[in-house]
Parts: sequence; C-alpha cells; structure tokens
Amino acid sequence: MQRADATLEIDSTTAIATFRNYAADAGRPVSDHGESITVALPRGSLTVMPDGAGTRLRIESPDAVALQLARDLLVSKLALQGVVPRWQEDLAGRQPGNQSRATVLAARRLSPNYSRVVIEGPDLARFAEAGLHFRLLFGPEGGGWPETDAGGATRWPGGMTAWHRPVYTTRAIEVSGAAARITFDVFRHAGGRVTEWCDRVAPGAEIAMTGPGGGGLPEMAGWMGLVGDETALPVMIRILEAMPDNTRGEAVLFVPDAADIQSVRHPEGVSLRWVLRGGDETPLAALKTLNVPAQDRYVFFAGEKAQALAARAWLPEQGLKKGEFISAAYWS
Repeated sequence: MQRADATLEIDSTTAIATFRNYAADAGRPVSDHGESITVALPRGSLTVMPDGAGTRLRIESPDAVALQLARDLLVSKLALQGVVPRWQEDLAGRQPGNQSRATVLAARRLSPNYSRVVIEGPDLARFAEAGLHFRLLFGPEGGGWPETDAGGATRWPGGMTAWHRPVYTTRAIEVSGAAARITFDVFRHAGGRVTEWCDRVAPGAEIAMTGPGGGGLPEMAGWMGLVGDETALPVMIRILEAMPDNTRGEAVLFVPDAADIQSVRHPEGVSLRWVLRGGDETPLAALKTLNVPAQDRYVFFAGEKAQALAARAWLPEQGLKKGEFISAAYWS
C-alpha cells in the first residue's frame, strides 16, 4: 500500500463537508470515525481528519498508478474551491506514477483502415493487468513530457487542454519481468493526428503513455455475445482470443473494407460474422439478431454513442441483468 499526506489551511469541519458532498455526487461510500471520515476511491481511500486549526488528508492506494490518479483527482477537486494542498514531501520534476515511456519498435499499415504499432518499455508489464486500455500522449511541440509538481500532481506543459490523449486497446502483450512489449492497432481517420503519426514515426522514437485504464476483460460466461463497430475491433478481438476453448456464442464485427477483415483465433463454439459498412445492417440491428440464452450469458456491445445508449436500454428489456452485459460508447 502506498500513501501520501497533505495539509489544508481550512478547518476540518469545512473540509469534511466538502468531501462528503464530493462522495455523494460521485456515489462513493463514506466511513465515519468520529472527527474524521474516509472516502472510498475507485482504487484506494482518502481520509480527512483534523490537524490543529487545519485539516490533514491521507491518500492510500495499492500502487503508484492508483496513487497518482488519486492525487491528481484530489488536486483538481480542491482547485475548484480555490484550495491548494501542502504535501509532506517535495516531488517536483518526477515522472508521474501512472505514466510510462516506451520505444517504438515498428509501425506499419495493417489494412486500408488500420495501422499496427509495436512498442516496448522497461515498466510496461503492468499493462497486462487491470484495464485493457491506455492513453498515448501528444503534446505541444518542444514542450517535453509531463512531470510532477512539488506536490506530486501531474504538470502538463502548455496546460492539460493542449494535449491530445487518445485511448487505445492493448491488442497483445509479451511480459518479461517488469518490462513488456505491447502491440496495438489504430483505426485510421483521414487527417487524424495519430494516423499521421503512424505514417511517419520511425523505430526508436520515444513515446509517453498513461494507464492502464478502463475495464478489464469481461467475466467469461458459458455463452458470449459480442457486437462491435470498426472502432471497437481491437477490444473485440482481444476478448475473442482470450475466451476459453469451450465457450459458446456469437460475434458480429463491422469493418469498412473487406481487406480489413483479420484472422482471429476464437473457440469453435463461437460463430464470427464480419459485416461490411455501407449496407443496411447497423451494429444495433446486429445485436438484436443474437440468440441469447436464458442463463450463463454475457453480451458486450461497443460503438457509436447513440447506438450504445439504445443498446443499453434494449438489453435489460430482454431480461439481461446488471453484470450480464455492457454497452460502451467509443465515439459520438
């Protein structure tokens, strides 16, 4: 467990009320301990307690990634109140705990609408666990990489809004100790910043990334139903290739071009159907064709926001309960 302590120059009654409101808005559980409270964070906890005329804060997290995320969240919430925490130690100029540097090994055009990038780094093994996703960091020219300020919060050269931080899915990962080699695919957009980067980046280039984030692999049920559009192809293939051999189910994957269809390893009991964009069938329509059994089932839908919202409303109407499906919006 990792820990960070800070003090606030406001009384603890005010601070505790502020964090109670935050917890209520975020749906986070709060534990009372007399004069102090503990707020459960997504990965860790925040304790708010008296410290003389002021307030002491204590973050506890399972690892450096979670601690960095909690610290950055805390600083951003307090900034809205015009409050600056004083941290126990000076952490200026360090690499943020949730950030890694990696070297590009290869980048190539995989098909008309996808590029494939392979990277490696000395601390990328953590991306084999927890979330399937990560963010690439593209900042102002010559600005350098983000570093921590004196309090350990992330300082973004040029300000955070100056950074492009697209989300990608780990397609494959080979771990060696703390190091790892990661393969990921990029859906190409004409004129897109990452598309242009894929076309010009050379082996040996350094990149920065944060994560892992987002959800991990879904709980594998006996029957799995997957429907995803072209933006969801990497995560759908990752799930298909992780399924146990005895899994049954259906997968429907949409791509813009027949040449984008990939060879995918998947259980014999899971049918895989490819759909070319431009026809009448939509991902939502494909979802409604699945023959979902009454039990031991899980449905994963991912695509455009309006379709994802419609799927999120339709699936419970078919009797699927929370924990039996997810509907993710990947773009709008």
